[in-house]
Amino acid sequence: MRLMNIALLCMGLVTPVAMAADAVETSLLKDIQQAQQSLQQYQQKTDKERTHIAASLRKLESEVADLREKTAVTRRLNDENTLGLSQLQERLDSWLQQQQYQSNLLKRFLHQQQILPTTSRADLLQGLTLLNTELQRIRLHPQWQEQQLVMPDGTLQQAQILRIGPVHWWLGEDNGGFALPEDGLLKAGPELPADGLKHLQQNRQGELLLDPSLNHSRLLAQNSESAFEHIAKGGLWALPIIFFALFALAIALLKAVQLWRLPRVTALTRSQVYSSNESASLMSGMSVHQQELLSIARQEANPEYRDDLLFAALQRQKHQLERYLGAIAITASVSPLLGLLGTVSGMIETFKMMTLFGSGDPQVVSGGIAQALITTELGLVVAIPALILNALLSRKARAYFHELEDFAIKLSQSEQPASAAVKPAPHILKEVKA
Repeated sequence: MRLMNIALLCMGLVTPVAMAADAVETSLLKDIQQAQQSLQQYQQKTDKERTHIAASLRKLESEVADLREKTAVTRRLNDENTLGLSQLQERLDSWLQQQQYQSNLLKRFLHQQQILPTTSRADLLQGLTLLNTELQRIRLHPQWQEQQLVMPDGTLQQAQILRIGPVHWWLGEDNGGFALPEDGLLKAGPELPADGLKHLQQNRQGELLLDPSLNHSRLLAQNSESAFEHIAKGGLWALPIIFFALFALAIALLKAVQLWRLPRVTALTRSQVYSSNESASLMSGMSVHQQELLSIARQEANPEYRDDLLFAALQRQKHQLERYLGAIAITASVSPLLGLLGTVSGMIETFKMMTLFGSGDPQVVSGGIAQALITTELGLVVAIPALILNALLSRKARAYFHELEDFAIKLSQSEQPASAAVKPAPHILKEVKA
């Protein structure tokens, strides 16, 4: 009875607690819902403001871009105006300098002709007319002047000198020719017929020989050299290149004669292969290599052993056909390397000379470099034909070997009759061994 009262009492206490908990939970849920509604409203408001701000920002960026473009255009126009003014100023300064120079030149000439320079237009025109007349006289009637001339033997001699532009002529008592300016003096150049120069001096008219190259053609002719002299400038390293070239040329000639003298491989039928009656006539028109293959096929009745012998014979013949061709390929590979080695050696010597005597004279430097490059040129001249010869001869050897290989395959595929085993004639065996 007491226990029941306790239980009822507990139940009475629990019910208000549960009701209080439900009320708290309901209040919390209501607060949460209100908070969520407030949050959604705030987010919607934020999105609207963000959209408005983004639109305003894009508008401002567009305005800034337009302002930058306008600023660049304006700056470019200002630069062009400034540059144009600078160019015009420079051009004006150059014209003023040219005018001042011409004015000084005209005043000097008029002073030499004892004409007082004035600023009047008539006097200026008179001075220009006199200047034009003088220029025509100088151009059409060049004057002979007596001057010292350095002769080829180093002696000085008085001679009549005629100068027209950069070209000089000299005339002595019995000879004449071109005069070459050198170190402030005139040096006697190539001689010309003196009669034409004397006729020009006496009659003030005539024909003159002219060198348009201003003596450069004569220098080129003097510096021309033979092939032997050109190769000799290559120095020590040109010798092995020449040796390889001669070695490869000799091998190429021998192999060309050997390969082009080989007769074509004769096609035979099965009856002709094992026919003893036509043996001598067939063998006479064949090469030694084909005779060897045919002799092996006739002698050996065992197919397996016959195929082995044919294969061994083909390998031996391939080695004979391609023998010494590798030397030509080696020449084509080694010659450029030797040329490069010679060039490097020559450059080293050139730099040594520059270290000792300096690089003030460009002819010394360029001459040394030119000599150093001769070995490279020589190596390429040897390598290119060697490559071509090696390709041609190798192709010819491979083509002939393929014909022999096809002939050996036909022999291997043909069955030898039991009664067809024949022994080759003694002269055929002798040719095969050879």
